[in-house]
Amino acid sequence: MKKSPPFKIGMVWYYREDYDAILRIMTDSHKLPESFDIWLAEAEQDEDNLTKDGYTVVRTRIDPETFLGWRRSQGLNADFEARMGFANFIAKQSAKSNHRKNIFNVSST
Repeated sequence: MKKSPPFKIGMVWYYREDYDAILRIMTDSHKLPESFDIWLAEAEQDEDNLTKDGYTVVRTRIDPETFLGWRRSQGLNADFEARMGFANFIAKQSAKSNHRKNIFNVSST
């Protein structure tokens, strides 16, 4: 029986150097951990749990400038919904890219 490929899920990922800016621009920053180190510990635990559940996690960097431009183009607030939408958008792009690579590899053999 052919095993289906793991489902890709986008996971918001911050870089240390961006975290202060993230806290400033998000409308729901009060819901985010106050420090990068606390956020990182929680994020790594969430990532481990998702992986154990069979997901392929695609870490999606939320660069403040890129994110703000994307969320404006989508008409969204700078909040949880937009962060998740952005992460899943990137995950879908990654899945499409991998699918094209797989098609190419099969047809080139």
